[in-house]
Amino acid sequence: MTSEQDSAGSSIAAILAAVSAEMSIAAEACGKLDDALGQILAVSPPESRNQVMQELHTVDLLAQHITAVTDFTHRLALIASTDDSLAVDDALSAITLGAVAERLRASLAAAKAD
Repeated sequence: MTSEQDSAGSSIAAILAAVSAEMSIAAEACGKLDDALGQILAVSPPESRNQVMQELHTVDLLAQHITAVTDFTHRLALIASTDDSLAVDDALSAITLGAVAERLRASLAAAKAD
């Protein structure tokens, strides 16, 4: 996204939709982690199963948390203003995972193009 694009800002609805989509990716990763822990549980000796079950519970709570935030931001995106905007370049620059920042930038750029 160029600074000219950012100076116009991104609509609040587009920002919320982009965050919701990114949270969906995190939820999928959480599901994969849950599956992996389930496989570990299946081959764990009986004395280790309680610990693995505790970790499965933690991952399940994390997945529920991520899903709740995903659903919340998605619903906000549906009702948020497309007229009001925020400049997001500084916030995007603070993201340390490059792939996340790039997906968010691409999503916001695509929303502007629509």
